[in-house]
Amino acid sequence: MDLTSLIQRIQFDLLLHGEQYKFYIKVAAVAVLFYVGFTDFRTAKIRNDVVLLLLVLYILFALISRSWFEILWNFVLAAVMFGVLLWFFANRAVGGGDVKLIPVVCLWVGIRCALLYSAFLLLFVGLHLVAARMGWAQTKQMAGRSDRYAIPYAPSVAGALISIIMLGCV
Repeated sequence: MDLTSLIQRIQFDLLLHGEQYKFYIKVAAVAVLFYVGFTDFRTAKIRNDVVLLLLVLYILFALISRSWFEILWNFVLAAVMFGVLLWFFANRAVGGGDVKLIPVVCLWVGIRCALLYSAFLLLFVGLHLVAARMGWAQTKQMAGRSDRYAIPYAPSVAGALISIIMLGCV
């Protein structure tokens, strides 16, 4: 028995084919997104290694489920969003963790799901703002500004991506 037939036999025995791989990668991505959202909510920090893990999961997912053309456009969208977020970061509207997380999330979302993702993101940010106004979610005073407060965006970003993954758009 040669190596190729052995690998095919193992995949068949374990029922691991394209759809199964995609499912497991999505489950891992949802778990990572829950972790990112929770830790940012509690500590207002997004770790680099977690964002890198989300990027690796996207690469694995894209290699088995997306065309090269679609992957290219996803990277273009992520690069544009990174540029826009750098401008917002320079104007102190978002934190550095959001600048690194959102472009990776845009890779997952892609152009075809961007509108639905934006709608969910608006919904979750709105809910988070209401919770902060009611005192249910903590806010952080912005450095050098006694009149402005910040909320962590990663819970809303993660919730929106989890929503479109659950709906099957990704």
